[in-house]
Amino acid sequence: MRRALHTRLGLPGLAVIGVLLTGCADTGEMPAEPADDRAVSSAQPAPRTPAPAQRRGLEACGQTPPAGRVVRSGYGLDYSSGSIHVAVTPYAGPGAACVEFAKSGADDPQVPPDTLLFTFAAPNGEGAQVEFDTVALTGGVLPPLGNGYVPKVGPLDYPINARVGASIGGTYYFADQCAVLLRTVTAEGASGRFDCAAAATRAANPFAPSDDVDYNLDDTVPPPPTAVLSGWFSVKH
Repeated sequence: MRRALHTRLGLPGLAVIGVLLTGCADTGEMPAEPADDRAVSSAQPAPRTPAPAQRRGLEACGQTPPAGRVVRSGYGLDYSSGSIHVAVTPYAGPGAACVEFAKSGADDPQVPPDTLLFTFAAPNGEGAQVEFDTVALTGGVLPPLGNGYVPKVGPLDYPINARVGASIGGTYYFADQCAVLLRTVTAEGASGRFDCAAAATRAANPFAPSDDVDYNLDDTVPPPPTAVLSGWFSVKH
């Protein structure tokens, strides 16, 4: 009896469904599909506008960031803000200048396959960058192994070699033999002091790329150095 009751009660329901389907066929319209709440905008965030450069007294570029922990893993580095103070002192004549630039570029300084690059920029093609090999930080050790063993290296309390460039007042200076003493490197922040005894001017400015530069020139003979670069940088998560 209970089974027959279910059968009888189901017949009117089927009739109602049939009427609804017939109505849709007569009007030629299909029921509206529900909105997809998962749809998101494909628009990308606009790039950050560089902050203006700040001219400082030379003493501001002579400072050294406070000492802290230097974690040598080379992983988990992600910095969204900070600044660099860079001084350019020409070999001949006056014109020494100290300029502060704000952090720019990607938050992650890792540039595959094996470089760490910190960039700082301002409008009008000005800026500075500090680049060094990842192995200089890590000491050449591997990341933690699968068995839980973490290789150890000694403290990084000595300068490492780096490449430093600075574009100031329309001139780009670059040095590939700079001493950088990292003062702190953690997931929260990084800082260091750099000194470059021999910086030369270059026509190709990475902060103001130009099609007028002859990139086919012989670059095997480096231009003579004309200035000293020095200063410090500090970035944070």
